[in-house]
Amino acid sequence: MKKSVLVLAVDYDDDISKAGVETPVLGYAQLVDAALKFGNVFPDDSDLNVLFHALHLYNNLKTSDYEPEVALISGSSESHVEAGRRLKEQLTYLINSTGIDNVILVLDSVEDELVIPIVQNQANIVAVERVVVEQLRGIEETYVLIGKYLRKAIEDPKYSKVFFGLPGLLFLIYAIISASPYAKYAWEVTLGFLGVFMIVRGFQIPELIMRKWYSSSIYRVTTVLSLASIVIGMVFLVSALVARNFSADVKSFSVYLKSFIPFLTLSLVVLYTGRLTTKLLRKSLRAWRDVVAIIFIIIVAVYVNNVADVTASYPELDILTILYDLRVINVFAVITLSLVAVYVTLSFVERYALGSAKKT
Repeated sequence: MKKSVLVLAVDYDDDISKAGVETPVLGYAQLVDAALKFGNVFPDDSDLNVLFHALHLYNNLKTSDYEPEVALISGSSESHVEAGRRLKEQLTYLINSTGIDNVILVLDSVEDELVIPIVQNQANIVAVERVVVEQLRGIEETYVLIGKYLRKAIEDPKYSKVFFGLPGLLFLIYAIISASPYAKYAWEVTLGFLGVFMIVRGFQIPELIMRKWYSSSIYRVTTVLSLASIVIGMVFLVSALVARNFSADVKSFSVYLKSFIPFLTLSLVVLYTGRLTTKLLRKSLRAWRDVVAIIFIIIVAVYVNNVADVTASYPELDILTILYDLRVINVFAVITLSLVAVYVTLSFVERYALGSAKKT
């Protein structure tokens, strides 16, 4: 005697209704008609595979020791509560109509599996068929997007600089350093260039320079002088590094500081002097901020230079020990806090002056 079984396709969120199909659908011919209607409207929907898989399973069971029936039930896209209510109602109708309580579920998603407890309360689940599409569109789109971005990285100058220009420059630097007498520093120099590039791009320094460049002729002059000072300072610093064979002792550290600090100080002072001049010409009350910045830069530069001179006289000690014994951090903190106090005080004065100007 053949065993009766109901092949039950499940559409939990009721996409099938968008094609004008009302559920429950019972019978092979009726399900074929529903699948064709749905396929004409949504040919790329995975629920279509569920319908045809249910039909395929029905045909296979007919050739075996089973007497199958095939059906479709759907839930709701409004809420899980409404979906569960509708699924239970339609399943009850199908069981009463067919008299079959052995069910093979056919579904395609984790969400559809929410129907399992509902079915278990009313019927015996013989098997669960999970439909997996062999070639997902998402995978195809992923390959298309990868190809698109690779093509853009090669052809678009904006992206090719980052994806090919920067790695190419790093490889070239590494090769040049490796072929020089300083091959053991190849990785350090290469990573240093990468770090500089990331800082420049991360803080959008080129964009900032260009904005200042076009905003005032004074900025253009001071920017050129500032960059020239930095370049010269870098040349002196590299020369000092090479002369001392990249040593990391206290005396060498002092030499490196004294080689670069004057040019860095000059660069910053020139920049802030340009800002100060521009604000003075515009009669801006905020000109004092640049005065404070210039004073702070000069004080710090003189202090660091003096620290470098003092530490150079203790070559046998560790640099951290020297800095601790000389209370370098403490003095620097006092200088910083003093200038912050001045800045805050002048900020209140500026706010009061601007408020008085508005009232008058």
